[in-house]
Parts: sequence; C-alpha cells; structure tokens
Amino acid sequence: MIKLLKVLHIVGLIMLLVGVGLYWQSDIGQQVSGILVIALLIGVGTLIMSPLPVALVIEWSKKQSPNLGSKE
Repeated sequence: MIKLLKVLHIVGLIMLLVGVGLYWQSDIGQQVSGILVIALLIGVGTLIMSPLPVALVIEWSKKQSPNLGSKE
C-alpha cells in the first residue's frame, strides 16, 4: 500500500511542478482554458500527494503504540 502511495506522491509532485512551470514559463495562464489547465494540474497534483504523509504517520504511530505503556 505504501509503495502505491509513494508512486502517487511522485506523480502528484510532477503534476504540481508541471502546473507551476506552465504558469511561470508560458503565456497559457493568460487564457481561461490555460488557467483551468494550470489549476487542474496543481489541484489534482496536491490532492494525489496528500495521502502519503498521512499513511506514514499512521504507520509510525502503529509502530510506536506498543512502547507507550512500557517504563524504561
């Protein structure tokens, strides 16, 4: 599951970078359709990226939970 989320995270990061690159490097952001494409790339990219950190925190907390009750 984590491997799939890592792949999706990388794909989302690429989409985010392409959207920001289009905004900075081209005149496509001056048209309504260009604005929609850029917003779609950035929005979907960040949406795809978001589950991985949550899954990593949940996985980390599951590994830490047996140690909560122990006294060292």
